[in-house]
Amino acid sequence: MILLIAEYVTGGGLRAEPTSAALLREGSLMLEALLRDLSEATDARLVVLRAAHLALPEPSSSRVEWITLDPNDDFESCFRRCLESCDAAWPIAPETGGVLERLCQMAETAGKPLLTSPVAAVRIAASKLETVRRLAAHGIPVVPTALYDGSAPPAGFPVMVKPDDGVGCEGIRLVETLEAWRAMAKDKPTGRCVVQPWLEGEALSLSALFSHGSARLLSGNCQYLARENGKFILKGCGVNAAHDQEGGFQRLAERVAAALPELWGYAGIDLIQTDGNLQVLEINPRLTTSYAGLRAATGSNPAGMVLELWRHGSLSKRSVGSLKSVDIWLGPSNAD
Repeated sequence: MILLIAEYVTGGGLRAEPTSAALLREGSLMLEALLRDLSEATDARLVVLRAAHLALPEPSSSRVEWITLDPNDDFESCFRRCLESCDAAWPIAPETGGVLERLCQMAETAGKPLLTSPVAAVRIAASKLETVRRLAAHGIPVVPTALYDGSAPPAGFPVMVKPDDGVGCEGIRLVETLEAWRAMAKDKPTGRCVVQPWLEGEALSLSALFSHGSARLLSGNCQYLARENGKFILKGCGVNAAHDQEGGFQRLAERVAAALPELWGYAGIDLIQTDGNLQVLEINPRLTTSYAGLRAATGSNPAGMVLELWRHGSLSKRSVGSLKSVDIWLGPSNAD
């Protein structure tokens, strides 16, 4: 069996754009953790896309075949060609600009199984607005989200203005006054954006496995955010650092699964906890930064669990231990 692994940042997807050190580290952490987990869970050959200017991770399994992309190579074209000789694909890419959806569509069109959520799930989760609407229709508590049109100001400030398909803290603006709102409107943010109220609380995420309306919680995570010049930066996350009080995280994951049964495999849920109440911000239908610490935090092999789900069609019943919390940093930690 041959599995195609394509991480967008380290695989050469940003050939025409500058790549921040934090973004490169995030992509590297997810990719290297996934390769370690897959190498232990299966004897399949792993075909991995890699930007030519990046050194190969060490150690590298003999079952990993690296396909290097030069600056002139197109990531999506290379992904399509590699699909022809592979049995299944695991793309790791941003939803921004429809990148993840296109990769998933290529695999589905080629008749190759995806080890991630299908196009139908990605299409909904790629939009913060559509995600919130779907979840709210099923009674799930969400952060109120409206389409930004630059005209009528919100009823109150501060508010967050975000790209509708942005990932992480990408392009987020904190607007605290009517004057700042008007100034931003003149600046005309590009692309479709949404407006959400600024809520004081704890930024959390859930890592979970999904299968056609069912969910299994892997960990509750704390997100370490920093505010700089009105913008937010993800500094890292504490994997398994947020405790599932009375099973609330698992129940929320199950409700999300029921509302969005298109989800399959690993996905993340971003939350804000205010006064003990959880509200969903968005869903990430792909690997998230937290994945990099799951093996060390829980003692489980999440990629192996995804392979079991693919083979047997049901979520593994094996217990996931709550061993410890693991910090994953995308830059210098507060202790440095």
